[in-house]
Amino acid sequence: MRFSMKGLVGAGLGWALFGPIGAIIGGILGSQLDGGESSTYQELSQGKKSTTREDFYASLILIFSQLIKADRDIAKKEISFVKNYLQRSIPDAAFVQELMYLLKQVLEKDIAIEPVVKQVAENMDFSSRIQLVHLLFSLALSDHQLAESEDAFLRRVCMQLGLSIADYNSISAAYKPKSDYQAYQILEVDTEASVEEIKASYKRLALLYHPDKVAHLGPELVATAEEKFKTINDAYHKIRKARKF
Repeated sequence: MRFSMKGLVGAGLGWALFGPIGAIIGGILGSQLDGGESSTYQELSQGKKSTTREDFYASLILIFSQLIKADRDIAKKEISFVKNYLQRSIPDAAFVQELMYLLKQVLEKDIAIEPVVKQVAENMDFSSRIQLVHLLFSLALSDHQLAESEDAFLRRVCMQLGLSIADYNSISAAYKPKSDYQAYQILEVDTEASVEEIKASYKRLALLYHPDKVAHLGPELVATAEEKFKTINDAYHKIRKARKF
């Protein structure tokens, strides 16, 4: 049975239709395109440049497929968690089916992840890259633990995406047990930081994490961003209460 990803490649993909990501998806499609469509991947190109929802999710699936392989144990529950997350987040059932098909196919292949991450870093805006890493963490922790190999993979991807160590620590802290130290990590400041430094970092992160920054990716990702935005606010108010300012 042939499977067509019309929703993903027909009008959805922008910059991900080209380069390493496009080559991977094109290789998966091969001759599976329906009769009315071109049999060559290049002819599907639409010349888009801005990041679309489809660009974002295609990038997420490709990078996550290699994250799953990082601990050399492809667990069915991780794949099931991804499917459940996509079904909860995306109302378009056909699009979810296409993404799961893409995941299944790339899990069966050996792909070079560095060129994929490089393409994402060069084309996706910073706020969307932050959101991408947050989702990778959420998916990686579907089994409630983060293996050393997975942590190393995520750290490496963060650096390749142009994020800093402080960004990585802030994101990872959001998934750790709540504590005063965790709040400081989330705000990317030292426990000895001045009130002015704390306020400045909060304002910077609040702007960076504001849900409006990812509005172009669709309402489902805006909703996810709102949760992350709340994490920043909660950390700030926790420190304010403790420091009494």
